[in-house]
Amino acid sequence: MVSKDALHGQEYAERKPDAKLAPCRLAGYGSRLKKERAYHSDPEILGGTLVFKGTRVPVRSLFDHLKAGDSIEVFLDGFPSVKRSQVLAVLKEMETEVLAHA
Repeated sequence: MVSKDALHGQEYAERKPDAKLAPCRLAGYGSRLKKERAYHSDPEILGGTLVFKGTRVPVRSLFDHLKAGDSIEVFLDGFPSVKRSQVLAVLKEMETEVLAHA
C-alpha cells in the first residue's frame, strides 16, 4: 500500500512490522539506540571539522546557506556530493535535540 506524507507530499510504501525480526539489544545510558549519523569528524579531513559523510562538505555550510535564506535545493545544487537524505537527517537530528529541551 502506498501512502502520502501529508507534511512533505512524498509518497512512501507502508510496511507492516515483521514479527520474525530479532529483538534489538538496548545499551547505554537512557537505553538509546546508536544510529548511523549523516556526518562525521575526522582529523584527516578539514582538520576534524564536521562534514557530511563521504564528502568534504562542512555541515556548517548547510546552516550558513539556510541562514542566508537559501533553500535546501540551492544548497544541494552547490554541493552535489551531499545527498538530500543527509541534509534531512541532520535537520531532523537538530529538530529532535531542540524539541527535547522544550
